[in-house]
Amino acid sequence: MTRFGPAALTGGLLSLSLALAACGDRPGAAPEAATAATTDLSGGPAAAPQAVTAAPDAVSPLPAVDEAAARAFVRDAGSTLEALSFERIGSVTKEGTVKGYAAPVYAVPVASGQTLKVAFKPSNANLYVNISDAADQSGAAVFRGEVDGETAELKASKDTTYVITPYQPRAMARRGSEGSYSLTISRN
Repeated sequence: MTRFGPAALTGGLLSLSLALAACGDRPGAAPEAATAATTDLSGGPAAAPQAVTAAPDAVSPLPAVDEAAARAFVRDAGSTLEALSFERIGSVTKEGTVKGYAAPVYAVPVASGQTLKVAFKPSNANLYVNISDAADQSGAAVFRGEVDGETAELKASKDTTYVITPYQPRAMARRGSEGSYSLTISRN
């Protein structure tokens, strides 16, 4: 068993003190100058400090579709919910039909900072599209096609699920009118 004399311990503690002093008020900083003078308790040279490299900024994954919240937007008999999946940065085109009150409802996950773009092309002037945040169960739309037009561009301030609902006005829906549409949905 090796025993250390007071001189070896004092020298080791002095080296450690110098190393800590070199860091000053920089928490986590490496004591560059003092490292060369340090020794471990066995009297040999101390191991060189390991460089810590930060991981490159990884792209955050898409949030999961909040299907439970999105289902609340499927209100009419014959309507369905479809969770859309496509590349994180990419697009998809869907075609569908609104018949009376019944229409497909689309749920799209969008990560914080991403922009959702929706281009709606109806077969007639009596079809519109609303876009809502699934987390807002009040039913308020963040984009109202009847007022805002056929092209939406929404930047997400947080991870969210947007719900896209094609529809026709009540007077047309009551008569059982029917119309088709094309939706191009993209994230970037």
